[in-house]
Amino acid sequence: MAQISAKLVMELRDAVNLPMMKCKQALEASNGDKAAAIDWLRKQGLSAKDKFAGRETPNGSIGLALGTGTGVLVLLGCQTDFVANNDTFKEFAKQLADLALATGATSADELKTKKLADLTVDEAITAKIQQIGENIVLAQVVVLTGTVVTGYNHGGRIAAIVAGSGGEKQRTVALHIASASPAPVALNRDQVDPAIVQKEREILAALPDVAAKPEAMRPKIVEGKLGRFYKENVLLEQEILLDGEKGESVEAYAKRNGFTLTGFVRLAV
Repeated sequence: MAQISAKLVMELRDAVNLPMMKCKQALEASNGDKAAAIDWLRKQGLSAKDKFAGRETPNGSIGLALGTGTGVLVLLGCQTDFVANNDTFKEFAKQLADLALATGATSADELKTKKLADLTVDEAITAKIQQIGENIVLAQVVVLTGTVVTGYNHGGRIAAIVAGSGGEKQRTVALHIASASPAPVALNRDQVDPAIVQKEREILAALPDVAAKPEAMRPKIVEGKLGRFYKENVLLEQEILLDGEKGESVEAYAKRNGFTLTGFVRLAV
């Protein structure tokens, strides 16, 4: 067996970003051949990927990347909160968001084919599974474009990007979106999913105080109550949580500060 030097182990570790003992094991199995050791580690990674495949990934971290007129959010899922809060895992999510922005990838499947250093993203995730020892999935990639796109990432747990005409206060709306409860479902009333509106109408119509009214009156009462639903769930109609005047809507806040809003995306782990 070839003599495995500490220098060679370090070189392999720098190339694959895996623990020293794992790199030494690979070199021993490959008789000191660095290229063969990398192939050996990749095969081990595929074995680890198969081992952990199918395990639920209820935790994770969100990576945010912003460019000129474009914002990207990447949700990277994992099994445990311990891993989700690891700085290395968070940085990996950020790297994937940066890569999606740089390459123009707009979906998880597309991003998996892009190169991150010497590996495809799919191969890099496989290596992370081997390194960390639990299932990791590239769950979601979301892209938003506009004249100006700003964003906010709250510790990798909740993140929002906002498109608009710009201005120093536009990012405040991203903070609002991340903090709002309930989270906004659409920018304006016209963009609310009709299925959501129909379900809300059915719920309102079944309320005792509505059902007790004459049948001819009920549709008007339901539409009146639906206005409250819109004020709570439509972004432009929500009361701004930060930096606003009392009772000021997001739309009024934007107008007062000289910018308009054209779209937003919110992701939460």
